[in-house]
Order: sequence, then structure tokens, then C-alpha cells
Amino acid sequence: MINVLKYYKQNIKQDEYYYRYYDKLIKEPEKIAEEFEVTEVDGLERFSFFDDEDIIEKFRFLCQPEMFFSSGDDSRLFYFICYYLYKQGYKIKEFPNILRRPPEDPYNFTYTEIRNRLVFQGKQRDDGIVPYSERRKLIASLSFERNTSLAIDDNIDLLFEKISTRNANFDKMENDEKLKEIANLIENLLYDGKKYKILDYKKIMFDFIDDDTIKNFRNKIQCFRHSSEKSLKERNSYSKEQKDFMIDYGITIIKVIYKLTNDN
Repeated sequence: MINVLKYYKQNIKQDEYYYRYYDKLIKEPEKIAEEFEVTEVDGLERFSFFDDEDIIEKFRFLCQPEMFFSSGDDSRLFYFICYYLYKQGYKIKEFPNILRRPPEDPYNFTYTEIRNRLVFQGKQRDDGIVPYSERRKLIASLSFERNTSLAIDDNIDLLFEKISTRNANFDKMENDEKLKEIANLIENLLYDGKKYKILDYKKIMFDFIDDDTIKNFRNKIQCFRHSSEKSLKERNSYSKEQKDFMIDYGITIIKVIYKLTNDN
């Protein structure tokens, strides 16, 4: 069983977007529970699910047009589910940012954004009403896609957006662009304008990765930063599986560099 409330409590970090909801999701309900001497709040059945498919179906239920989030637990459940699915690498094709950055009020998505999409698609009647039946069809057809690459924290994703020439977040990039920006971000984090920083990688990575390993990796992916015939040929020599590996490897390196440089 998966308890999405427990998952949120055990995994949320202060530098994540979702932490802004911590008080209303955790602190305030726990204070109320304490006042009424309610125990085992974390084990409430409404927050527990059999598997990811069960959680996705509950998300669809919460998006139904009849839902107005009059219950505080419904609103909490919406955020817990969004957080869990986001951390598991899911994205909704039709609304690619909703799991990454849900709105302050769930209703702004479940009513406003869904309705606006249907209006754009021409599903609005002459009297201005978008039928509930059209909303249900859209909700039922939502495509949940899962990114098999390693997840990255919001702060690192913002760094990718900052250095990207088109201000794109990482999961919207194609593999070649991801490798290009991984090379750029490693340089951005390590180069101080005069020389490259030498960090104590052993603190996190033991002896698995050191300064020379990172240099070799940077050299390996330099071809994704250039457009010469030689670079293009080298890019095309890598298989999809090799590129997927280099992306995950690069993300791991960036996470460690980010941690070590911020700790210092």
C-alpha cells in the first residue's frame, strides 16, 4: 500500500515548490487532530492506495466537475497525489506543468484550466456552457507519461532553465539538448571565471567518482555543445540507451556538485 500523506511528510524538502503548502497540509491538520485527541492521522484510509494506477484513478476522480473541494481532506489529497506522481516521474501530456507546480487552489485546475482547454477546443455551447460530459471525457483521456530518467530537484531544474537559450525546463528537452545543458551546467557550477573548482567528492560519492572522472565525462559529452561535422558524427554514434545512461550519470554528478558547492 502507498500512503501519499506519509510519502509527502517523509520526502518533502524546504527548497521544494511543494513545501509552500506544508502548513496547510500537515501543521494545521495535525494541530486540529491534537486538539480533538485524534490519533494515527497518517494511517487514515483515504490517503492509502494499492498502486500508482489506483492513485491516478483517484486523481481523475478529484478532477470531476462535481468536485468543489469543500472538504479539507479532498484538497490535501489533491496535493499529496500531485506530489507523489511528480516525484515518481509522471507528467500529464495535456497539462505538462500541473504535477510540477499545482495552483494555490486545486479548483483553478480542476475547473478553470480544464474548462479553458475545452473552450479552446470548441466544446463550448452557444449559451457559454461547457457540458459536464465534455469535461468527463477530457479527464478520462488524460495521458500520464512517466519519465524513466532520474528526477531532479526544483532548484536544479531552475538552473537548467537559467542556462537554457530557450528557458526550457529539463524534462521538456530532447536527449541531445539535455546532454548539451548537462555539460553547460557542470561548467557553470564548477568554473569560477578563472579556474575549475576541485571538490571533495568522496564526502558523497566515496571513490566511485572523482575530479578526473568528471573531466572525462565532460570531454565525452562536449560533442553535444558543438555543431561541427565531427561533433555531429560523434553524437550520432551513441545509441539511445547510451544517451539515457549519460543523462542519468550527468544528473547524478550535478546533484553532488550542487550539494557540495551549496554546503560550502
